[in-house]
Amino acid sequence: MNEGLLNGGVDWAFIGAKLAHADADEQAAFLATFLRECRAWGTAYQVEKQLAAVNDALSAEDRRALAMLSYEESRP
Repeated sequence: MNEGLLNGGVDWAFIGAKLAHADADEQAAFLATFLRECRAWGTAYQVEKQLAAVNDALSAEDRRALAMLSYEESRP
């Protein structure tokens, strides 16, 4: 990852707000990139542990809303 953009710190609340107003394709690209970067750590276990820690830090309301990200249905 190019950390040159991170020299002054990151305002994650601002980034989250901007992402919320992006379209679905931009949001999906963000999440796919996030997960690809996580997978670069080496093991699925490391990724699962990190996502479990994030899950633990979220409110019940946020966890319910994020459940739609893993919703599966049959596709033709």
